[in-house]
Amino acid sequence: MTGSFLDEVVPRVREAIASATYDAGVPARRPKAPASFKAAVQRESARGALVVEYKRRSPGARSPLPEPRSVPEFLAATAVEGVVAYSCLATGYGFDGSPAHVADLAGRTELPVLFKEFVLEERQLEVAARTGASAILLIARLERAGALRASTRDLARRAHELGLEVLLELHDPAELSQVDGVSADVFGVNTRDLGALAFDRPRAYATLERAADLGLRPLLGLSGVEGPQEAREFWTRGCDGLLVGSAVARAAQPGRFLASLRRVPGEAGP
Repeated sequence: MTGSFLDEVVPRVREAIASATYDAGVPARRPKAPASFKAAVQRESARGALVVEYKRRSPGARSPLPEPRSVPEFLAATAVEGVVAYSCLATGYGFDGSPAHVADLAGRTELPVLFKEFVLEERQLEVAARTGASAILLIARLERAGALRASTRDLARRAHELGLEVLLELHDPAELSQVDGVSADVFGVNTRDLGALAFDRPRAYATLERAADLGLRPLLGLSGVEGPQEAREFWTRGCDGLLVGSAVARAAQPGRFLASLRRVPGEAGP
C-alpha cells in the first residue's frame, strides 16, 4: 500500500472503527428486514440496473462536488425508472460519510441500500446490519494489501450470518483468484485504482470481460460513469448494472441524467 490513498484511508478507518462514536445515530437493532440487493439488480438487468450512490465528497474527483443534497432531496431527484438500489458512503475520511448517513437513507426508502465502506473487520458488519442496509461492500484489494483483520472469506460468511448480502469489488484480473471460497452475492469491477485514485480503464475492462466469461453474476460496473459513452463501455462488456455516484451529485437534473445511461434496446447485454 506504499504511497497510496489506501495508506492514508486504512489507518483513518481503523481509528473510526475503534471510536465509541462510529455507530452514533445508528439504531440499536436492525429496524426491518431489507429487500434483496441481488434480486433488485437481476430484475432490471435486461435494460441495465442502476445503483445510485449518495456521495457527499469524493477524494478522487477531478473537481470538488457541489454542496450535497439532503437525503430526502437526493431520493426525490433519483426516483426514476431503472434505479433499483442505492449506495451510501460510510467512510468519513475523504468522503464525509458515516454509518448514520446509511441509516438515514435506508430508513427513507424501500429499495435496498449498499453500506459502502473500507471494511476491515467484523464490527463494521454488525453496524452495517443495524443501519438497515441490505448489502455490504468487500474490496478484494484490501486482503491482497494485508489490511484486513479477517479474511474476505470470513467477512463474507459473517455478513451472511447477519443477514447482509455481499458485493465483492475487483479491479485487477489477478484478484479473480480471490473469488473462490468467497460467498459473494454480487460482483463489481471498479475502474478506479484505489491506490492512485486514478482511472485505469484498460485494466478494469480486462477484469470485467474475464469476470463475465467466468459467469460471475450479477455483475456491476463501478465508478467512472460520466455519461452514456462510459455506460455503453460497461453494457457492451456484459454488465448487469452500474453504480453511479459523482456524476449524479453534479447533475442539475439527476433523473434525466440517469435515464440517459440505460441500455439501448438491441445493445449487447449479459
